[in-house]
Amino acid sequence: MTSAQAPHPEEDAALVDAARAGDRQAFSRLLVRHQPLALVLARRMLGPALAEDVVQEAALHAYLGLARLRTPARFGAWLCGIALNTCRLWLRDGRAAGWSIDDVLGGRLVPEPVAPEPGPAACLEAVELAEQVRSAVASLPRGQRSAVALFYLAGLSQAEVAAALGIPPTAVKMRLHKARARLRARLASLQEDPPMPIQEQQLTDVRVYDVLRQPATDGRPVPRFVIRLEEVNGERRFDIFVGRYEGEALASALGRVSLPRPLTYTFTASLLRAAGARLREARISRLEAQTFYAQAVLDGPAGVQTIDARPSDAINLAVEMGAPIRVADEVFASVEAGRPPTIDEGAVGLEALLDELRTNLAEQRPFSP
Repeated sequence: MTSAQAPHPEEDAALVDAARAGDRQAFSRLLVRHQPLALVLARRMLGPALAEDVVQEAALHAYLGLARLRTPARFGAWLCGIALNTCRLWLRDGRAAGWSIDDVLGGRLVPEPVAPEPGPAACLEAVELAEQVRSAVASLPRGQRSAVALFYLAGLSQAEVAAALGIPPTAVKMRLHKARARLRARLASLQEDPPMPIQEQQLTDVRVYDVLRQPATDGRPVPRFVIRLEEVNGERRFDIFVGRYEGEALASALGRVSLPRPLTYTFTASLLRAAGARLREARISRLEAQTFYAQAVLDGPAGVQTIDARPSDAINLAVEMGAPIRVADEVFASVEAGRPPTIDEGAVGLEALLDELRTNLAEQRPFSP
């Protein structure tokens, strides 16, 4: 079979038989072929933060349940079905609630999450993407391909890969390094275009004028937080949906609430100051596919550095360190051209959040209900 050809069902069946007989490399080859599609489907249901964990769990269930697979030639569909069922289980028992799409991206424009079930077009796109990844991995030299399969897809440590292949750990590191370089070049066309250089952007100062908590609903099992930004000396405004932790941290920072222990952003600010660095500014640089992107501009011993960040993190750190928050004019234009987000009735504003936080701290209760 050439690297450009899709795997044949009869080959999957032979690999399943070998895996049932204890051949771990055979199972790794099955994962090389079919795990990328399962990962795409899991990302569409749970987002990128949880998808890899779900697929790893699905791979484990598949390995332990190989004896129950009635049609070995359909291993790929079986693995994807396990992954989707695992996603549904995580959604049902709340394991996905702590890391919503707002948590992961740290700034969303759209008012509703991605639809949980992939449609026909999405499935076709996933199949095509999986084939490109499968082909890229298959094109690697045999030694590199085996190392990639065992380390990245089967989840073995470098020491375990070395033992399985009968080579030193240093050789595993070298194979993985070379494989990553080859895959990066082969799959470069799948990457998004790089953002516009910051020096070409026109930036406008903004400030946080409110933080809201929207109540949970039947379609959304957990509350959702909104950061409201407005132009300094202007009238333009827009909202960013963020995760619970980021929203609560920002509310406490704006209200100058004294907490028993420093939160992550307070700790990060202290580390930067101790290292002789400061946050020069936080920039919301672009809005793409309904997701905001940001940068933190640091000034320190190594000079000025621009670091990619989630908007929720950049805004929190800017408030913590007293740094300005700036928004690219093209972001304002994109927001004005798109559908404005809707705020649910019953949303709780900053002052009410602060009153609740102070009361809960006094009574040693969690912040959000």
